[in-house]
Order: sequence, then structure tokens, then C-alpha cells
Amino acid sequence: MRGQAMRWAGILLWIFTVGTADLAVAADPTVPGPVPQRRYIQSPKLDPEVVKREQEEIQKMVKRGDELWHDRSLGTNGMACNMCHPDATVTHPETFPKYKTMLGRVITAQEMINWCIQVPLQGKGFPIGSPVLTALEAYMNDQNKGQVMETGLPSP
Repeated sequence: MRGQAMRWAGILLWIFTVGTADLAVAADPTVPGPVPQRRYIQSPKLDPEVVKREQEEIQKMVKRGDELWHDRSLGTNGMACNMCHPDATVTHPETFPKYKTMLGRVITAQEMINWCIQVPLQGKGFPIGSPVLTALEAYMNDQNKGQVMETGLPSP
């Protein structure tokens, strides 16, 4: 009985998040159409102070990422991220995680940033999730706002 209730709850949640417009297409796999996407629903009851703090913390991280993006000391050869990617262009953060042929596996954006630090910049690299990689990723994402999310989309 509990399993059946959970299954119905999941179905109702799916219907709520997908919406009725996409439901007809999703119900008939022979009908070509867009892949149903979940719609993010932000709680309208968030404490304004929490929202303000979150935005401030993200902006601090983006600012730190901007500084690091232009920092020639990340590597050992005097290069900086912005020399190949001015204003984080041609980074395609909206496509990660994705398969990278040169690494032979699916990687995250932070792993790609670390590769760039280690290979083109000839630096040591940083642990995934470190403040440095998180700041660089925040800056890269901020500079690419508005891009359509296309996880796994091939790019150079």
C-alpha cells in the first residue's frame, strides 16, 4: 500500500512539474516534440534576508573568480585563463558535464578548469570543490548567463 501511494505521489509530482502542455507529447512517444523539462518552482515564502545573503555570497564568489580568471600566477608560465577565454568566452559551462575526447571520459566544469590550470597554464591544479575552482566556475557561469542548458553537448 505504501509503495503504491509513493508511486502515485511521484506521478502527481511529475504531472505538476512537467505541466499539461508537455503531458500530451510525453504520453505518446510517437509524437515528435520537445523533451519535457522540469520547471523550477522557487518558494515564494523564502525569507528576504536569506535571499539577500545568498545573492551577496554568490557575488563575492563571482568577484573572486574574476580576480582568479585574470591571475597569471595560477600557473607557472605567466598565462591566465582570460588569455584564451576573455570574459569566459568559449567555455560553454552550460554543456557540462560532458564527454571530453582528450580526457577519455565524462567530466565536470571544475575538472575542465583544473585541466586548463594544469596543462595550458602549467600549474598544480586544485581539489575539486575547492574555493578556487568554485570561484572560477562561478565567474564562468556568471559570464555565460542566459545560455540554454545543453548538458553533454559536444564542444571544442
